[in-house]
Amino acid sequence: MAESKRLTVSLSEEAVAKLEWIAKSKGITLAEALRRAIATEGYILQEIGKGRQVLIRDPGSSEVRELVFR
Repeated sequence: MAESKRLTVSLSEEAVAKLEWIAKSKGITLAEALRRAIATEGYILQEIGKGRQVLIRDPGSSEVRELVFR
């Protein structure tokens, strides 16, 4: 397992609320929710860097939309 590093971060109330929502909806700690969010962002950026697109489709619909990350 990789060595851990302790960080202190300042987040807006909105960011904290979203992180708390993620943690609660997944039944995980805030730290684990943050680790997963970072991993997800990293994965998405790697895939976009390879020229891939991130697409979403509404359930029951054939409509597909591209998510654009800035």
